Amino acid sequence: MISSLGTDAQARFDYIAKVASYWESSGLSHAAGAILGYLMVSEPAEQTQLEVSDELGLSTGTVSTQIRILVAAGMVERIRRRGVRTSFYQLPHNMWINALSHESAQIAGLSALAQEGLRVLPLTRHDRIVSLEQMVRFFEHEWPLLEERLQEFIRKEQS
Repeated sequence: MISSLGTDAQARFDYIAKVASYWESSGLSHAAGAILGYLMVSEPAEQTQLEVSDELGLSTGTVSTQIRILVAAGMVERIRRRGVRTSFYQLPHNMWINALSHESAQIAGLSALAQEGLRVLPLTRHDRIVSLEQMVRFFEHEWPLLEERLQEFIRKEQS
């Protein structure tokens, strides 16, 4: 549900800072989080590296490096326009929802690690492997159900 459109500059700046802090605590750099936050609220949605750099007060090198990381992670996409040499960057459409679909691949990867780990189970502290295997089995069962519930929720929201 959209609560407000066109918020003031200070509110946008505060929001960008909160997004940056959140992602920094989750393992991304503060700059990458700030770029995500900025691209979430920028107008227009597509921005050049120079625009991002100017708005966030980050060096162009930092922005370039962090955007490369975010593009590789699927959190930002590069847009090319015919006749324009400069690239534009934006969040992919429905990126937050689509990011969840990538979790199935993560779960499969962790499942393979857990199965391999069970073959070399250490003599002590089995929890180092067993807890991974238990978590994976849980998510292998629950994740598809959660994805279905999300899609149902979205359908209801859009109707």
